Amino acid sequence: MNRRFSGWLHPAVIYLLLLILVILVSWIGSIMEIGRVGGNDQLALRSVLGVPGLRWAVRTASDCLGDAPIGNALMLFVAIGAGVRSGLFRAFTRLRSLSPKEMTSFYISMVVLAVYACLIVLGVFAGSHLLLGITGTLKGSPLGDGLVFLLMLAVCLPSLVYGLSTETFRTAGDCVDAFCMLYRPSAQFLVTMLLGAQLLHTLDYTHLNVLLGIGESGMKIVSFVVYWLPLPIILIWNQKSGKEV
Repeated sequence: MNRRFSGWLHPAVIYLLLLILVILVSWIGSIMEIGRVGGNDQLALRSVLGVPGLRWAVRTASDCLGDAPIGNALMLFVAIGAGVRSGLFRAFTRLRSLSPKEMTSFYISMVVLAVYACLIVLGVFAGSHLLLGITGTLKGSPLGDGLVFLLMLAVCLPSLVYGLSTETFRTAGDCVDAFCMLYRPSAQFLVTMLLGAQLLHTLDYTHLNVLLGIGESGMKIVSFVVYWLPLPIILIWNQKSGKEV
C-alpha cells in the first residue's frame, strides 16, 4: 500500500473524519428537525454548529480527555516496555535457546510471578477479601477497578527480576528507561484517544447515539472499541514504519 495513502488511514485521522461527519449530520438533522417523540419523551437532534453547541464544544474540550482511560493506557505502556526491554518477552519465545544464566533468571522471574499470583488469589478468597467489593463481589471492587494496575505489576515485577538478574538492567535508570520505552510512540495513541473522546462526547451531545438506537450498554461497547482498538493498530504501524516499539 502506498505509504502516503496509508498515512490517511491512521486511526486518529479516521476519528477526525468521523467527528466531522457527526457534526455535519447533526447540523443537517437539526435543520430538518429530526427527533423522536414517545409519550412525554421528546428528543431532538442537536447541532454542534449552533451557538449553544459551539459554547458546549469550547467549554468541554479539555474535559473530554478526562473520560478517556489515559491512566490505564499509560500503565499498559509501562508494562509492555518493561517486558520488551528486559528481554522477558523474548525469553518466552526462545526458551530452548536460552543460556544457563538466562534460564535461571527466567525461572526466578516465574517464581516471582507465581508468588504475586498467589497474593492476588489470597486477596480475593482469603481473610477479609481485600480485593472484593463491600458486597463480596467484583462489582465496584478494587480488583475490578484496578485490574489494569494489577496486570501491570504482573508484567513489571518478573520483568524487573529478569532484567536485573541477566544484567540487562544495571542501574535504576535502566529500569526507568524501560518503563518509558513506549511513551514516545504512545503519543500517537494519546492523540487518537483524545479525538475518540471528542467523538463520543459529540455523539452524546447531539443525541445521535440515542436516535440511532444505541443505548447505555451499547455505548459502553462503542467506547471500549473506540478507545482500545487503535492501540494494536498503532503499535503495528510504528513497527512497520521502522519506529521504536
